[in-house]
Amino acid sequence: MSAMPYTIAALVISGAACTASLATSQGAPASEALVCELRLTESNRQVTIAAEAEARQALHGTYQLNIDQRSAGGRSTIRQGGEFDLKAGERTTLGQASFSGRARDFNAELTVKANGQTKTCRSAAL
Repeated sequence: MSAMPYTIAALVISGAACTASLATSQGAPASEALVCELRLTESNRQVTIAAEAEARQALHGTYQLNIDQRSAGGRSTIRQGGEFDLKAGERTTLGQASFSGRARDFNAELTVKANGQTKTCRSAAL
C-alpha cells in the first residue's frame, strides 16, 4: 500500500496588515507572510502527522502542535511546541509524530503565533 498524504488544514498569517485568515490547501496569495499546514500520511496502519510552515517573508514565531489518538486500546496525547525562525521562501517541518493506527482515530490542532497574530487550525476526526 502506498502512502496517502492528506492536507488537513492550512493556516495563513498575513504580513504587513497583521490580519489572519484560513487558506485552502491550494496555497495562499503571495502577500501572505506565513502558510502553515497539518499534513497526515497513512501507510500500513502507520499514521504520521506533521506541522509544516512556509514563510513568504522572514519572521519569528511560536507553534503548538497537539495530537490526540483514540482507539479501542485507549487514548494517546502528544504535545509539541517551540519557536521558529524562517527566512523568506523557506519551508520547514515544525513538529511531527507517528503512531500505529488509522487516520480516523486522530484529532489534531496547530496553533501558530507570528506577526502579533494567533491562529489555530483544528481537525475533527481526520
